[in-house]
Amino acid sequence: MKRSLKIALFVVAGLAAGAAFARLDLPGFKFAMVTIKKGANSRPILTGAGGGRCVLALSMKNLQKASDIGIRADGAKVLSWYPPVVRMPYGHSPDFRDGRFTGAGFGETLPVYIVFNNIGGTSPRGPGNKKIEIVDSRDGSLIRTIDVLGGNGHEKQKHH
Repeated sequence: MKRSLKIALFVVAGLAAGAAFARLDLPGFKFAMVTIKKGANSRPILTGAGGGRCVLALSMKNLQKASDIGIRADGAKVLSWYPPVVRMPYGHSPDFRDGRFTGAGFGETLPVYIVFNNIGGTSPRGPGNKKIEIVDSRDGSLIRTIDVLGGNGHEKQKHH
């Protein structure tokens, strides 16, 4: 009886912690999942940032047959944790340097962090709006564009 009660409490505590972290909303930090595929449905990413610095963590799934992928963002710093500090003898990880992945495989998920220092400022695309471009670095062709909207983004969405 005691053992099953401990297991039940452990499961309930795990579910409660998972639910709490799922609702966690840190100011200035947003997460989004993006597919790297030409012609993919392009919905804007809403940061909710009213001004200042915003870190956008992207999980990018490579569904394009490009192995060299460049990430460009308006006035932002593009980072990744690749290449890893310690390379394990098994598995493959692409290299990342100057906003560009080399050796990315089809179906691979690429972690990208984009730091916008003035997400609430003015831009030619509208107040607080930025743009991320994903390009095939081998030939420079544009794979897709993603709009990043500061604030709540309602003004930009009405014009789509």
